[in-house]
Amino acid sequence: MTEPAQVIFVAAGPGRSGADSTLTALSAHPFVTTAPVWNVAMTAAVNRLLAHAPNDDHNWLPRRAAQALTDVIARLDTGSAADRAAASDLLSRTRARSVTIPVYGRLWVPDPLPRRHWQRLIRETMLLTASGGSHLAVKIGPHVSRLVAGVLGPEDCLLFAVRHPVETAVQLAASRVDGMRPDEAVHYVDVALRHARHVLTGLDTRVDPVRLEELVHSPESTLARVEEITRLPRVAWPPHVFEALPHDVGRAPDLDHPLARAHGADLTALASQWGYA
Repeated sequence: MTEPAQVIFVAAGPGRSGADSTLTALSAHPFVTTAPVWNVAMTAAVNRLLAHAPNDDHNWLPRRAAQALTDVIARLDTGSAADRAAASDLLSRTRARSVTIPVYGRLWVPDPLPRRHWQRLIRETMLLTASGGSHLAVKIGPHVSRLVAGVLGPEDCLLFAVRHPVETAVQLAASRVDGMRPDEAVHYVDVALRHARHVLTGLDTRVDPVRLEELVHSPESTLARVEEITRLPRVAWPPHVFEALPHDVGRAPDLDHPLARAHGADLTALASQWGYA
């Protein structure tokens, strides 16, 4: 088995975008591992660390840097043996010292380090947790953070899971849990996808959209493209990958839906930016 080589971020688009399906498929690749410790809460913790730990801008405060590092270390320490080893390595490389501050308790205070140094350390810490494979796949939330995206280098990759904007807006408006008004759903999809496009075009890494409709209805060719963009060896995907894909996703959006008739032109124009015909 080769040493861990790259981080593959799977960024979730708005609504039900297929990020979980993409990550599940990737986890079946023999050269990819998904470390449970890199969940949404850890992503938020890393965001705070990269916001407050670098000493080359006005956000640097030793106490906040210590709180953020302590949070990341605590999350790693609750994981696997590889996660705990990564925590020890991060403490060593930041020359962190343990202090006790009234109210805040015991904290790990790192040396003042520049942003680029922290970004490299976080990336290497992530790869240290990939003990089961040569590449680490991590899902991040619906908003592509510049802080987390800064961790990625030219050797890494970001897959942006997206569903047709018409279907995304329809599903958001129909949700029984957190349903939006139609105009609100359309606005949210528009803002989220435009923001994602703005961030992704500025990354110094490989970026590719994974369209949910294509993943569901043409999984072999879609996963072949994923292998190409991620530079993973071609494999014969096991049957359970295809069986786990959702069965309620259509090939094309429902353009007869009242929301689509009212906002179809704008949403279709937005869809073209993400490779939809």
